[in-house]
Amino acid sequence: MIGMGSEFRRDERANMSILFAFGFTISALVSAVAVDAASLYQERRLLQAGVDLAAIAAAAEPSRAVEIVQTVLVGARLLAPASMDGLTVVTGRYDPAPALIADRFTPGGLPANAVSVTLERPGTLYFAGGLIETPRLHAAGIASVTPEVSFSLGSRLASLNGGLANEVLSRLLGTTVSLSIADYTALAAARIDTLLLLDAVGQRIGVTAGTYDHLLAMDARSGTVAAALASLTTGAARTALNAIAGGGAGHAVPLSKLARLGQLGGLQVGSGSSSGFALSALETLVATASVADGDRQASVNLAASVPGLVSLKLDLAIGERPQGAAWFAAGPPGTMVRTAQVRMRIKADMLGGSALLGAGVSLPLWLDLAQSEAQVVSASCPSVAAPRGSARLAVLPGAARLGLGTLSDAALNDFAAPVPHGATVLINALVLRISASAQVNVAQTAPIQLDFSSAEIAAGTVKTARTTTPVASLAGSLLGTLDLTVSVLGIGLSPPATFAQALRNLLAPMAPTLDLTISGALAALGLGVGEADVRVYGVRCDRAVLVG
Repeated sequence: MIGMGSEFRRDERANMSILFAFGFTISALVSAVAVDAASLYQERRLLQAGVDLAAIAAAAEPSRAVEIVQTVLVGARLLAPASMDGLTVVTGRYDPAPALIADRFTPGGLPANAVSVTLERPGTLYFAGGLIETPRLHAAGIASVTPEVSFSLGSRLASLNGGLANEVLSRLLGTTVSLSIADYTALAAARIDTLLLLDAVGQRIGVTAGTYDHLLAMDARSGTVAAALASLTTGAARTALNAIAGGGAGHAVPLSKLARLGQLGGLQVGSGSSSGFALSALETLVATASVADGDRQASVNLAASVPGLVSLKLDLAIGERPQGAAWFAAGPPGTMVRTAQVRMRIKADMLGGSALLGAGVSLPLWLDLAQSEAQVVSASCPSVAAPRGSARLAVLPGAARLGLGTLSDAALNDFAAPVPHGATVLINALVLRISASAQVNVAQTAPIQLDFSSAEIAAGTVKTARTTTPVASLAGSLLGTLDLTVSVLGIGLSPPATFAQALRNLLAPMAPTLDLTISGALAALGLGVGEADVRVYGVRCDRAVLVG
C-alpha cells in the first residue's frame, strides 16, 4: 500500500488538464466581471447622458421641471412611467459669479433659472450576479438657461401735432414725410418680425450671406429701411411707407444703433428664422429717424393760434448715442439700451400790446434733455402659466433742463458746450427794457424698476418711468418763476412793477403752446421730458447649457 501511494504521488499524468480546468474557471470568472464592468460603465454613461438631457430640457421651463424630466427619462428607458424611484429634481437659481462651484446653485432660489436632476438606480449584472453585490449607479446634472429679453426704450408713438411730427421726421430721415392721422394709426398697428425686417434690408443693400451681426455692422439709407418696411406690410401702412421711400434715399442709418440681437445675431441672414419679436412699423420708423447719421438737426417754423404770437420757431439737434447703444436690444440680464441726448432751441416773437407800449417781445428758450437708459435686471422663462415669461427692468429717465436764453448755432450742435446762464433781454425798446432769467431742472438720480408680466408682454404694454419731480407744465413752471429786471426811461410812464405784471400776463397764455411744441417734437422721436417709455417684446429661453 505504501508503495502504491508513493507511486501515485509521483504520477504526473493529466496534470495539465487539471491546471487548465482550474485556469479556465478563474479566467471565466475574470471575464464575467470584466464584461459586467464594461456593461456597467456603458450603462452609467447612458444614465448620465439621459440625466443631462433631462436637465437641459427642464431648465427652459423650471415650473414644469418634474414633468419634463420624467418624460425625457421615460423616453430614454431610464425610468418607469409615472415613477420617481431614485429620481430627485430640484429647481433653483444659478449664479456664475461665486468662485466656489458648490455655491453657484441655490436650491429654491428665485427667479428660477436652473434645474438639478439626480437619478440613482441598480446596475445590471449579466454574469457576475452571484459573485458580487449589485452596484448602484448614480448620475447628476445641473442645467441653467439665461433668459434673453427683447425690449426697446423710447417707443412712444409719434402723433400729428399741427404737422410737427411730419416736419421733424422729414428733416431727420432726409426724405419726405407727409402722413395723415390715419397713416400714423396704420403704421402703429403694423407689426413686423425683427429678423424678417433685417432680411428685407439685407436684400436691398446686397447682403444675403453672413450673420445678422455682420449685417448690423453696416449702414443702410433711411429710404431703404422704409422700403423694407413697406415690403412687409399691407394696406394703408404699405402705401404710406412707399411714399416715404419714394421721397428720396435719405440719410445713412447705422444698423448697429437700430438693434442688437444678442445670441440671435449669430444666425445666418435669410435663414428663414423668426425672432418672435414683432416691432411696430411706426416705432421702427421713428427709431430710424433718431439714429440716422445725417446732420442730426431739424428746424421747423410753426404757426400758432395764440393771440399776439407773431412767430414760433423750433430747432433741435440729436447727439451721438453712447458706444454700443441701440434703440432695440435682445439679451440677458445686464443688457442696456440708451437714447441719445437732445438739445432744443425755441424762439417765440410776440406783440407787446399797449400795456407794454407796443414793444415787441422776444422769448428765447433752450431745452437740454439727457439720455435715458433701461437695463434688464432679471427675467423668468416662459411657462404654461406665463407663456411670454416676465421681466424686470431698471429705467433711468433722462434729466432735463429748460432755461431762458439765446442758444447759438455752435452751442446747439456741440453738446459739450455749456448752455447760457444769466439774464436775457426780452424787450429792448427806446424807453423800456426788460430782461429776465429762469431755469427749471427735472432730474432722477435713482433707477425706477418696471415689472412686465406675461400678459403685459403679450398685450404690447408700454410702461413709462417718470421722474419724481412734477412736470405737469414745464414751460408754465419756467414762466412762473421769471426773475424780471425792468428799466423804464421816461417821465410819467407806469412804474416798473406794472410793466413786469403786464409781461407776465402776456406770457402766461404761451405756456400751453410751448409745452405742446416741446412735447410734440420729442414725441416724434419717441421721447418725453423726465419720462422714459419702455416696451418688452418677449423673453426667450431656448439655449440651456450644462453648468454642473
